[in-house]
Amino acid sequence: MNNEPCTIRSDRPVSRSDWTTRNRPVGPYCTWFIIHCTFILLTCQTETRHLTPPTPAFYHWKSTFAPTPSDSIVLRETGTHTLYVRFFDVDWDDATQQAMPKAMVIFRVKPTVAQVVPVVFITNQTLLHLSPTGVPALARKLVQKVQQMAAKQCIPYQEIQLDCDWTRSSRSRYFALLRAIQQEAKVPLSATIRLHQVKFVAQTGVPPVARGMLMAYNMTDWKRPGTRNSILDLTELRRYTPYLPGYPLPLDLALPLFRWTVVFRNNRVMTLLNNVDGNALHAQTALTPQPDSTRFVVTRDTMALGISLRRGDLLRTEACRPVDLEAAKALVLAQLPDQKRTFTFYHLDAAVLNAYPPATLKKLILSPPDQAP
Repeated sequence: MNNEPCTIRSDRPVSRSDWTTRNRPVGPYCTWFIIHCTFILLTCQTETRHLTPPTPAFYHWKSTFAPTPSDSIVLRETGTHTLYVRFFDVDWDDATQQAMPKAMVIFRVKPTVAQVVPVVFITNQTLLHLSPTGVPALARKLVQKVQQMAAKQCIPYQEIQLDCDWTRSSRSRYFALLRAIQQEAKVPLSATIRLHQVKFVAQTGVPPVARGMLMAYNMTDWKRPGTRNSILDLTELRRYTPYLPGYPLPLDLALPLFRWTVVFRNNRVMTLLNNVDGNALHAQTALTPQPDSTRFVVTRDTMALGISLRRGDLLRTEACRPVDLEAAKALVLAQLPDQKRTFTFYHLDAAVLNAYPPATLKKLILSPPDQAP
């Protein structure tokens, strides 16, 4: 543990302004000219080339910060100098009837990357239980907790990110909390943005932060047996991307690298097996692959993959192929302007990254997106 004094830097977010225009009467030739120019502009917009190189980053979402040598190799070979590190969760405690920090990350080593962004996950039930008068106190305690944890490891930070799947019912409380955190933190805030919060922005609102991190994953309900791939489904993604041009926040992009297998019994979720893919299931003689190649049916009672399986159980594998990640990147960026943005992978974990060679990730980060499929 490094107990030497350190300086925590702070930057204030840049303010934004809007352009306004006046309506003027136009003649028929001017009208034709405007329509013609509008068509050209729309055509050009769909063919926008993204020439600004992105800033590569990874999320760190584990309970202990202790990167492995292979993690360090991935960071080095992908040119990654930014980590979004989950510091702790905030959840509602029924016993004390107040919001409490939980699952604080344990730093076994000090992060060596140039930039660490503390991330705090806030449960939606915390917001639903939080009274308006309790907002300032929670903001103060949250910022103090971040400052204490960062100071203990001598971690400078220039941004705090809040992760919350807020809803229409909790948006006013969440946005009030964000404004209170901003006053306490004195550094720019960013917030994770789910796809449904973009599509239904009129209901969920826009968080009062400097930037958003668009989470282009977890698109459908993983608990439904009929779901194909809840982590990354390009067909589902296409239903959301047309709403991106109208979203008023500048957006960074987060894509998934994780994989899992969902186990069903009698059409109900029995368990979730992290980091278990189709190769592991193909190796089990009691499992029969189905025509769609992502589902397996148990043909006899057996012990496999560390659990007890019964005949008729259904296992569905979900993963993210590099070609699908490239397609998702293209679909999203086709709807966003060419600007400096962070390109973040979820998440930094050797068990996850062994399926993605560093060269594959580097190509995904740096290669210009092809035309959206």
